[in-house]
Amino acid sequence: MNNTQKMATTKRWQAGFSLVELMISLVIGMILVIAASSVYLYSKKSFNSSTETSQLENNGRFAIDLLTKYIQSAGYVMVDPSFPAPQGPIDNKIIGCDFGMTNPTNPTTAADLVCLTAVPTGTRQSASIGLIAETDQYSTGSQFQGFDCLGESSIDIPTSTGHVIHETRSYFFVGNTTVQTPNGPVNMGQLSCLADQTPAGGVATYQSQPILPGIEQLAFSYLMPAAADPNTAQAAMSAASQAAAATWPNVLAVDVCVLAKSIQPAGNDSGTAYTDCYGTAITAAPGEIYRTFRTTVRLRNKSSI
Repeated sequence: MNNTQKMATTKRWQAGFSLVELMISLVIGMILVIAASSVYLYSKKSFNSSTETSQLENNGRFAIDLLTKYIQSAGYVMVDPSFPAPQGPIDNKIIGCDFGMTNPTNPTTAADLVCLTAVPTGTRQSASIGLIAETDQYSTGSQFQGFDCLGESSIDIPTSTGHVIHETRSYFFVGNTTVQTPNGPVNMGQLSCLADQTPAGGVATYQSQPILPGIEQLAFSYLMPAAADPNTAQAAMSAASQAAAATWPNVLAVDVCVLAKSIQPAGNDSGTAYTDCYGTAITAAPGEIYRTFRTTVRLRNKSSI
């Protein structure tokens, strides 16, 4: 092989990629990048969906457990048989409102706790419930005091016999809050508590605080004892029906429903049809997840004492 042939062969080896080969390589590289990006984005959406669903489930169960605790105790008293005139469970143990209260977020007077008679314009129907219990009706000290939903000590109500009634008054309702998300601020509901600390014959004293975001709705119905068996519940009644019939003292159990919503957009649950606690269809924004949680709570001391 002469020098001219050697130089030609060397130039061919040093020529590199042609334009066509380079374009093909770029296309293949772009396809791989797009595929990897798609897998990453799908995995991220799946992770977000799983995280938000788990958080939503936890919030719903927490709300149900908290309401169950206080509903079970409604009307509860610790009866001392040695007391001259022992009494049974208190009558005004439940204060239910089918459409919520007038102004539970910033209450200053008893008028703010009055039940609404219709759903406020532009809002979703949500009920509220007030629960009253006596932690120790016949104690002469404070060692048996209970706590309301805000962790405040029970109210001391002196009696003519020198004994002290320790009473707690807790109201639960859905308030509003704004949560920052990657897509900007989002308005949503939150489970809230109002504690009535008004002393006997004293000035109205209320405290209201949020407990848990992502709770959009509460619904309650009240089960009465059947005529044939006072320990068996019959068809549920609304709060308005209970108030009209003046039968709050006879409530045997409470049906509870909580509607929870994802706080952050989840992304993988779009297109799902949701309904709230009242069976009304929900128009969900992209990425929003809703769940309803239900239970029936029997008042633990409804049986006669």
